[in-house]
Amino acid sequence: MGKRVFRNLPPSVSGKHVDTIPGLNCSIITRLLFASLLSGVIAGIPFNSDAASLPGLSAARDGTLLRKGEPYRGVGVNYPDAFLRPLRHPEDQSYRDDFRTLAANHIPFARIIVCGFWPTDYQLYLHDKEAYFKVLDGVVQAAEEANVGLIANLFWTNTAVPDLVGEPRDQWGNSQSKTRQFMRTYIREVVSRYVNSPAIWGWEFSNEYNLSLDNPDAWRTLRSANPRLGITRNPGPDDTLTTEIFTSALSDFARTVREVDNHRMLLTGNSIPRFSAYHVLTERRNGADSAEQFAAMLLRQNPGPFNPICIHTAPMSPMPRFATRYNELIQTCARAARSASKSLYIEEFVTCSPKTECSSATRREYVSEVLGAMQANNVSLASVWVYGRKMMHDPSSLSFDDDTASVLQMIGDFNQKWSPR
Repeated sequence: MGKRVFRNLPPSVSGKHVDTIPGLNCSIITRLLFASLLSGVIAGIPFNSDAASLPGLSAARDGTLLRKGEPYRGVGVNYPDAFLRPLRHPEDQSYRDDFRTLAANHIPFARIIVCGFWPTDYQLYLHDKEAYFKVLDGVVQAAEEANVGLIANLFWTNTAVPDLVGEPRDQWGNSQSKTRQFMRTYIREVVSRYVNSPAIWGWEFSNEYNLSLDNPDAWRTLRSANPRLGITRNPGPDDTLTTEIFTSALSDFARTVREVDNHRMLLTGNSIPRFSAYHVLTERRNGADSAEQFAAMLLRQNPGPFNPICIHTAPMSPMPRFATRYNELIQTCARAARSASKSLYIEEFVTCSPKTECSSATRREYVSEVLGAMQANNVSLASVWVYGRKMMHDPSSLSFDDDTASVLQMIGDFNQKWSPR
């Protein structure tokens, strides 16, 4: 199917082993930090570029996020159901009212999934692309009409595409694999279709792939073969992901997006690194990383043109050895981002601990702590987990139709006072 854009849009613009890094010393950390710093500076665009005419968010050379040529900051929502719900239930267009409601309550953007979650979610794409993109067109156009920005995640789960093409997960690291070929094709089709849309603010690779890196036993937690979901093989050791594999896939993702879109921000979708990530990568053993080692891994996992740096963490999340309070952790992350001329994005923060039910007052306390850390550390973006989740029970789900509305209103009020108009 040929490329198309909406009528109302403006003109466009394998390997399985980690290379061992011997020892655990400052020179290693310095090299990691310097590499990230250099690539971050090269990847940015200058303030004096024609940024005012560019749709979405882009990054200046000093890492500042720009919208319409001006520095931007704001708090949005994660809204994974926006596309997944109509993909599975085409008659469901509740996302239209949801986007209008977000906009009316001063919540300017949503992080959404623009891909399948399970392999079965791609069957419409494989057999009727016109119908598949008609569903996605509806979501993007509804966001345009409501003036809500979208951070579009193209490969949410690290198993879906390999399962779909019949390969193990380690083929994310093989540039000639079916997994990578599918990745490049899908990127080109999606990005070229929406490159002119003012609704698209940025392109994101994945969701929390970094949490399973360099863990040889992580494959044991994957689902067994399940024909109902389209999973045709049982996992094995070749489903191990390494930093090397992940970095290779990230680099290919960035190159492919930049073939079509040369300015919108690129995001990894990562959580914060595991608190032993540096020890595991360099010494193949667990150990409590120092603040400096943690920062080195944070930059390594958000390399080159990926700006802002993504983290997923909340006040009730576990804390590393070097931080006793949430603000200290955010301070460490923000300092690392600035060292590489990048911004920071608290991409997911929950308002309720997993497997619990929280009062609205407790949720507001947690949100207040996140917003305070944003202000104290000049964090550019944040998005709460999760808005309007209907396909499964999630204690963190927020809605304007129940007592969690006060939490969303709190975020909207914050945006009005803190974000540029």
